Amino acid sequence: MADFFKVAIIDDERDSANALIAQLKRYPRFHIEGVAENATSGIEMLKKVMPDLLFLDVELPEMYGMELLSELDNEIKDNMRVVFYTAHDKYMINALRNSAFDFLLKPIDRKEFEIVISRFLLDNETKPVVIEKIPVASSSKESSFMVILPTGEMRMVKTAEVGFFRYVSERKIWEAALVSGYSVALRRNVSAEFLCSFNKNFVQVHQSYIVNMDFLVMIHDNYCVLYPPFDNCKEVVVSRKYKKNLLEQFCIF
Repeated sequence: MADFFKVAIIDDERDSANALIAQLKRYPRFHIEGVAENATSGIEMLKKVMPDLLFLDVELPEMYGMELLSELDNEIKDNMRVVFYTAHDKYMINALRNSAFDFLLKPIDRKEFEIVISRFLLDNETKPVVIEKIPVASSSKESSFMVILPTGEMRMVKTAEVGFFRYVSERKIWEAALVSGYSVALRRNVSAEFLCSFNKNFVQVHQSYIVNMDFLVMIHDNYCVLYPPFDNCKEVVVSRKYKKNLLEQFCIF
């Protein structure tokens, strides 16, 4: 486990860079090693700093951020994660195609930034998952499936690790809430039907939520009450449409 992570920022807008620095100061393990205002100085900085995480503005005076990365090619370390950010979401697809770890829109939303940091930590510090005092059916306990992250990387996820999936409408992606406390963002074209097809215990209860039935204790006031470690989770709501499906599928009395 790394004690700290080196961060670099390339952005020609001073106010935007300062706002990003302010967000990063909330995370003491992330050390800002360099800030550049243009592509030329940015390339030199990256060669010197060799950061773990780079926040890169899409539109720079001399070139696009994607072009900057292509010029570096193999001169920077392979495990550097790149987060593109811009005021224009039209660049999102190109950013992801150019091996971006993630993408942020200006002005940077605090919650969105927290998701990026959580994903980065999960990617670098995957912890062994210990599940205790959770009744898990034997049919799903040993099963696992592979998800493709927005970075293109493949990660194995055990069914027993997933408490529920949530849909993040602002980013148009599904996230898996894991027993480790982390959330794994899935590929953008993953649908609810696709997730539910992996395992019969993944059941949609709302347009924005899919629950692992092994973690469901009860439904109270249209909210899912879940087993630990999700027992303090108050967000998983059950809509009328999906409640009817639940009753038809699972109610035997």
